[in-house]
Amino acid sequence: MFAVLNATRQLRATSVFLAELVETSVSSTKIKKITELSYFEYHGSDARVWKFHGIGDGDVIKDLKHTNATRDI
Repeated sequence: MFAVLNATRQLRATSVFLAELVETSVSSTKIKKITELSYFEYHGSDARVWKFHGIGDGDVIKDLKHTNATRDI
């Protein structure tokens, strides 16, 4: 492709890029009643969630990045 672009008259504002796509698996966690939660703290792959900021210890959701599960709070 680079040779073709340079073989004849040059095209202005033309760029050529070579890229390699790497496929990765994507996982997600669904949290039931997430709209009832208003405050989140993230610690690595875990999260601590509260319905109201600073009231109680909150609930911990573990391994957010490594599951396709639905979580109950």
